[in-house]
Amino acid sequence: MPAANTSSARWRLLVEMAQPYRRQFLIVAVFSLLATGTDLISPIIYREAVNDIAGLFVGEPGNTGIDVLIAAQDEDSATSSDAAPGDGTAPAGRAEPHERGKVAARTAAQALRTLLWAVALLFLINVVSHFMSLIADQRTVHLASRIEADIIQKSFAHVMSLPLTYFNRRASGTIAKQIDQSDEVAPIVSAAAHQVMPEVIRMVGVLAIMLSQSWRLTLVALALMPIYLWVVLRSSKRLETGLADYYDMWDAVSARIQDALGAIKTVKLSGAGLRESERLRRSSDDAYRTYVDRNRLANFYLFWQNSLSYLTQAVVLGYGGWLVFEHQLTPGDVVMFVVYLDKLYSPIESLTGLTVTLQEHFASLTRAVRLLDAPAEQAAGQPVTAGPGRVEFRHVTFGYLPERMVLHDVSFVLQPGKVTALVGPSGAGKTTAADLLLRLFDLSGGDILLDGGRLSALDAAAVRREIAVVAADGAIFRSSLADNIRYMRPAAGDQDVLAAISAAGLTRLVDRLPQGIATEIGERGVGLSIGERQRLQIARALVARPRILILDEATANLDYATEHDIRTALLHAPNRPTTLVIAHRYSMVESADHVVVLDGGKVMDQGTPQELIARNRWFAEFAASSGAEPAQAAPGVASEATATDEDSDEDSPDEPGHDIPAVRP
Repeated sequence: MPAANTSSARWRLLVEMAQPYRRQFLIVAVFSLLATGTDLISPIIYREAVNDIAGLFVGEPGNTGIDVLIAAQDEDSATSSDAAPGDGTAPAGRAEPHERGKVAARTAAQALRTLLWAVALLFLINVVSHFMSLIADQRTVHLASRIEADIIQKSFAHVMSLPLTYFNRRASGTIAKQIDQSDEVAPIVSAAAHQVMPEVIRMVGVLAIMLSQSWRLTLVALALMPIYLWVVLRSSKRLETGLADYYDMWDAVSARIQDALGAIKTVKLSGAGLRESERLRRSSDDAYRTYVDRNRLANFYLFWQNSLSYLTQAVVLGYGGWLVFEHQLTPGDVVMFVVYLDKLYSPIESLTGLTVTLQEHFASLTRAVRLLDAPAEQAAGQPVTAGPGRVEFRHVTFGYLPERMVLHDVSFVLQPGKVTALVGPSGAGKTTAADLLLRLFDLSGGDILLDGGRLSALDAAAVRREIAVVAADGAIFRSSLADNIRYMRPAAGDQDVLAAISAAGLTRLVDRLPQGIATEIGERGVGLSIGERQRLQIARALVARPRILILDEATANLDYATEHDIRTALLHAPNRPTTLVIAHRYSMVESADHVVVLDGGKVMDQGTPQELIARNRWFAEFAASSGAEPAQAAPGVASEATATDEDSDEDSPDEPGHDIPAVRP
């Protein structure tokens, strides 16, 4: 879709949105035009009814102008006992037609018959017109819902395909509001299908009828139109100014609410409820102040628009009345003109308000369309072939910014079915290495191979389906406990879920939940302890049966006894996947088959835990800090100094901090 930053681009956007629904738009337009066409007939019926009623009071044929009224006062009323006023002057038989500037005489019976027909026709026309309008409205709602759902679904699917870097500096609340355009699409679709074309047709039809009846009165009716249109255009331009900033204010309000609710426990524990409320008050006050100012400006222009419309009606009524006195028009003509005049200015007012409203809705919808302009992740690559799960990091280099590298020439292998541990001080690049394996970022240099295939050439979604991650801050969704656990493998049965629950140590939690595994879990795991949330992540990984398992501080929030049980379940299960452990506890590392020591984004050493204890002072002290007996360093191995913990600025912003000394060669 094109970026809708200009009026022409916005209408191109609308045309593109409507393209798949051309037939539905045509149906709505037909019913809207039928409603408009029937509505244009009513003023003509008004004219005929008024003229026939006026025919009851006409004088002798041949009298003209205002003299009729003066002469009528001097004449004696000569009526028979069975004649009604006005009957004596009416011709017998078929009623004489009214002419331009002349009202023909009518009997009471003739006028009554015309009045009854007018009442019946007006009722029928109004009912038919309203019925057609309702059909068009219902069709519009159906059409708007389909287009709206299409945009929301397309935007959401595209956002799901965006790289992780896109979300680093954007509030999730703002993105969610950009996706959800349920209040913006319907007015635009309704305007395009149900209002714009019928209103234009209405104006053209009204002008054509008015000109055919009296060009003089039509010119009077249009005399103030240039001024009126100038006010309309001025209003539209002024209200469009600053519209993007206006919506940015409301985005800030939504983001503030989302952030506070998303971290509600932290807010409460910090006693920051009043502070968050005050921050929201300042943001919302600015937004509402701008809203009030915009509404005041709109009302200012609306006052002048309506005043010009009222002035035009008064001038038309006055001049039309004079033309009636001069017998150039009939009273019915003047009534018809006044009704048509309202139908002429009403579409202009409607389209004016519609223009301002559409500007606002388009400005909001444009933000959703911008999401579609954001480049997605690399297009689908090669399928992931079956394999044992061998992973090789081959001279991998990576930096979040080109000038700040996080990993430097990193090489190591995750052997199939084995446990490989990544250890090192905070900021060493451990979590970054795991993110690269998940293809969350593209490499700056080197290669990662999965069962011999270059990771960069494989389909990213397929790669991630082969990998399960258990992290200290894994996501929990507003859904049942069972659905949360089977999130990576939705087809998993209840028996698989229960087995994973038992292995992850969640049995006591399930026993106390009112509906067991069907119990709804609060958003972000509200209602669960930190340890229970982490166990849920572990159960999810067990159910997933991945080819590769990444444990990123997977037991950081568990006690040592529970950690032992979890470690047994994860690391000693049959058909164990290739496992990468990132940990700051030696207890999670001691049973690893291979250990890689990272520091400053470089591989400082690697080997079995026993080999590293024997030759690497940093690892020996790391093991000793967890209660393990450090072995004597092997002869000939250079000693390694320790230093205080310094978090690297170059590591992933999600890397957890721990008090582990830096590794120095």
